[in-house]
Amino acid sequence: MFCCRKRINIINPRLRFLIYAIIGLIFGVIDWFYLDWLAHISWGSLGESVLVVPIIIAMNYGIWLVPILPLEFYEARNSEKSIFPMFAGILTWSCAIFSYYGYYAVLLSLGKLINLENLNIIGEKNEAFWHEYWRMFDRIITGQFLEWILIAIIGGAVTGALTFWFFHKIKPDRKMNSMVN
Repeated sequence: MFCCRKRINIINPRLRFLIYAIIGLIFGVIDWFYLDWLAHISWGSLGESVLVVPIIIAMNYGIWLVPILPLEFYEARNSEKSIFPMFAGILTWSCAIFSYYGYYAVLLSLGKLINLENLNIIGEKNEAFWHEYWRMFDRIITGQFLEWILIAIIGGAVTGALTFWFFHKIKPDRKMNSMVN
């Protein structure tokens, strides 16, 4: 039957995963601007509602599903092993974290973060500059990066495994039930 035939991977796996890495790198920088936009949304009359905080939290974290779900769906539908959608999720989210915190580090180093303008590495510096700079870099960039890269690895693997499970366990059961009825 045509519904059960195996799909053919048209794109070479190395090229696919390179594309996933590039998507992650681009998404990481876009997420920086998205969060800035999210922080400045005018909620109008809804601004007083208790629903605003859950909506903002859902928008803040839900956006991270946008780049990986289509990639994981593709991998899950076209592979017999769960490692492919899991690796797609891990790679995409990890690259996004690298670019997000890379962009964050550039902003810190150029003195473009609010209340940290004095940490611009270009120009004159006082004797305590490098000590203060590395202290802030370690606290803001390194600390958060290490926390979120673990979340990217674990979360990418979990979403990839769930996507694979959905396509290989849930969907076939639904197809079989619809064919029987």
